[in-house]
Amino acid sequence: MAAPRMSNEDYSLIKSFLIIPVVLSVFERDANIIGKFSMLKTPDPYVDVIQCGMQRATTVLAEVRRNMRNSGIKVYEVVRTAKGIEAKYQCRGYHSEFSMLWSLVQADVSVRMRLYMGLDISEFVRHDLEEHEQVIIH
Repeated sequence: MAAPRMSNEDYSLIKSFLIIPVVLSVFERDANIIGKFSMLKTPDPYVDVIQCGMQRATTVLAEVRRNMRNSGIKVYEVVRTAKGIEAKYQCRGYHSEFSMLWSLVQADVSVRMRLYMGLDISEFVRHDLEEHEQVIIH
């Protein structure tokens, strides 16, 4: 019996599961740098915006985990290599692998950070793609 075809939504969940923790790490590092080492007179408002983004990212990650559980998807190994992020997962009983190069992770993290901080990301969204080709950002 052939493995069931994964939907774009399934792949999007796995991608979000891998990228959102990177977003949270970057937010935390940036907030610490701005809060402790900044030459700004009032760093607190900037740190507050970052913390708001962290709260949104955490909420989205919880939703992603819930949707993965409901869809029968379990990531059981994540490795950060020199080339990117690699993961092994199980989807509805079938095992497979997923990987992303750091250049793609970095681009996605940058867009998601803007999204979670409430900024406009329309310049980063491609409108020329068919609906089924567009990447879903949770």
